[in-house]
Amino acid sequence: MNGKLTRATEVDRVAELLGLPEHINDTESLNTEVANGLPAASLEKILTVLASRPVLNIISERAFRRAKSEKLPISAVNSQILYDFARAYVVADRVLHGNGALVMRFLEKPSPDFDGAPPMALAISSPAGADAVIELLNS
Repeated sequence: MNGKLTRATEVDRVAELLGLPEHINDTESLNTEVANGLPAASLEKILTVLASRPVLNIISERAFRRAKSEKLPISAVNSQILYDFARAYVVADRVLHGNGALVMRFLEKPSPDFDGAPPMALAISSPAGADAVIELLNS
């Protein structure tokens, strides 16, 4: 894997980052997958694409290991966190022209726009947090 996302639309790229098949290509089908729980492989795919291991855990290592060892989907709550991170990452990837190192630097560097919190912390805190990061990137 070269760390590059190749699908055309942002929804497609979010699904690609989450390691989902190509037929998951619209918001409705993506939301259904998230609500049902993403596979543990989704976190593995994210970590494969990132330019570096993130400073913050996107979801807890324990939750990931449990889902993987028991071959169960990640909980809906943790799946939402992965989805929110993926949404923010895909926009940052677009804005920063696919430069993975810059994307991670942006996501992990404390931001004055968020009272010193890194955008990644905000993006994984809630859907509204991910929306705030996306809004900043698009402005």
